[in-house]
Amino acid sequence: MKIISKLFLISIIAFLCSACAEAEDSGDLAYEEQTIQIEGLRELLGGVSEISVAEMRALPQHELKASYKRTTGLTEEFLMKGPLLKDVITLAGGDIDAYAGIGIIGRDNYYCLFPREVLDSTEQLLLALTIDGKAKLDADNYPARAAAPGQFGPYWVKQVAKLILYEEVPQKKITSLWLFENLTEGLPAIEYEYYGSLDHAIDLEQVFSRLDWVDSRAFFTMKSTDGFKKNEIMNIVKSRYYIKIDGADAPTNVAPYIKLGMNVQKIAWFSTGADAVVFLQLLMDYMESKTVKGRQGLPLDELLYEVEMNTVKAAAFDLCGTAGERYRVKGSELNKAILVPLPQGGGMVIWPEECAYADIDNLLRIRLAEENK
Repeated sequence: MKIISKLFLISIIAFLCSACAEAEDSGDLAYEEQTIQIEGLRELLGGVSEISVAEMRALPQHELKASYKRTTGLTEEFLMKGPLLKDVITLAGGDIDAYAGIGIIGRDNYYCLFPREVLDSTEQLLLALTIDGKAKLDADNYPARAAAPGQFGPYWVKQVAKLILYEEVPQKKITSLWLFENLTEGLPAIEYEYYGSLDHAIDLEQVFSRLDWVDSRAFFTMKSTDGFKKNEIMNIVKSRYYIKIDGADAPTNVAPYIKLGMNVQKIAWFSTGADAVVFLQLLMDYMESKTVKGRQGLPLDELLYEVEMNTVKAAAFDLCGTAGERYRVKGSELNKAILVPLPQGGGMVIWPEECAYADIDNLLRIRLAEENK
């Protein structure tokens, strides 16, 4: 840490310690000297600071009776104690309210983005230094663990090593919606062990090779059927990161560094900066369907809204089938057609009798027309 920021840090600690009781520590000097790195501080020259466990213990300590459900369905409960995340950022010389989001990275490279809406809605967002009375955390948790009451399990990041402050969260501009089964047709699946079961998974690197373009600056976003959304740094998912396609909880994200219990289960869709890929049958579980020609499916415009496409009604779209069919449709007409799941995967586009457009036996993608890009 720079000398000027160190002096600033010492003055803050002195003030805070005058207002609170002395914090407990592990009694292990080397343990207390461990640091968490903070990047992206606009207030500091170079933008990087380091805060030790001892320095964080000098902040006001908050107790939290915490619990969340793991993906196994079991509930984990803790008594956690540590400083508020906002106080840690203040100690480093920043203001948490001035940033669009914070990324938290574990020693095992696990990453979770806390966007502004999560920061604002999470009371007592702590960096827990003491868990169940133990001030020296075990190897699965030290030097700190994020405690995010009211949020899904993946937000409870273990082994916190780095905080990244974002001036802005890169915005997506979705231009294509793909059906996963048709996009990945012919790609080899690998065997991947999940809770003792040997299931099959598709390498995301191979999926990305079939998209038009993948922006490394954008986040990779996954949304599950229960509404949870998780953002990953694109560089993390470009290698040795998989979507498990069968077995329990499929589709779910798996990677060597993702601990079981921190997976995103039953993914309904995922997206890069420009492409969204959907699992149609899972979207049917929570989106409102309608009937056309006696078949039940999802309106095409609602699918585009669901994957967060910015412009629909004012645009034009190309509907592309797996057999090479393609025709252009006004966005304002997409509410008339539905996409019906097929037993073998994929989906059929069905239009009402009064519409002049042809049905598509199996849709590959809906693409924003070139003139609108």
